[in-house]
Amino acid sequence: MNTIQFRIGYFVLSLILCLAVAAQEKHQYNPEQFEKGERSEWQQVDKVIEALQLKPGMRVADIGGGSGYFSRPIAKAVGEKGVVYICDLAVNLMEFLQDKAKEENLHNIVTVLAAMDRPMLPPKSVDLIFFCNTNHHLSNRVEYYQGLHSLLRDGGRIAVVDWNKKDQKVGPPASHNHARVDMISEMKEAGFIVAREETFLDYQYFVFFEPAK
Repeated sequence: MNTIQFRIGYFVLSLILCLAVAAQEKHQYNPEQFEKGERSEWQQVDKVIEALQLKPGMRVADIGGGSGYFSRPIAKAVGEKGVVYICDLAVNLMEFLQDKAKEENLHNIVTVLAAMDRPMLPPKSVDLIFFCNTNHHLSNRVEYYQGLHSLLRDGGRIAVVDWNKKDQKVGPPASHNHARVDMISEMKEAGFIVAREETFLDYQYFVFFEPAK
């Protein structure tokens, strides 16, 4: 290898490393922002878990699950024979979750470093895919949703909890949020239909989907 080739190779490697570091820094979050005590006043975790109709032994993917605010109660609901895959882009959040899972003696949580365009799970791996306050972050949502078909086992479902698209005393400004009607339309385009909907959340919509027949 001559000097010019070496310098080009070194430059490319340095650029790749810089991009990797920048991507990781972009997805650094403070776990406490997801664990704030006041969240328990409006998130109604127990009612959400009940509505998910979880059973012992189920396999669940929590996409963009952050600190595991829902992953941990889901793990308790599916029991030791069940599995919860938490798929996220932020390594520091998954490290936080791993520590919390150890504290709570939860051994059925598996952290998965996701990609922007897919959860990075194997085919036919889950019975339920759960999103909470995640969908408005996704790019190319229709393509992303289309990729979920292959992950679901027979009878598998998708549950979406996300912010209403209006200014509220809780949550991001309306401009940041993704409207329920648009999310449903994108899911339909991706080959899913609304199975049912829950309306007890004050600041978020809660919709279940299943593959179109």
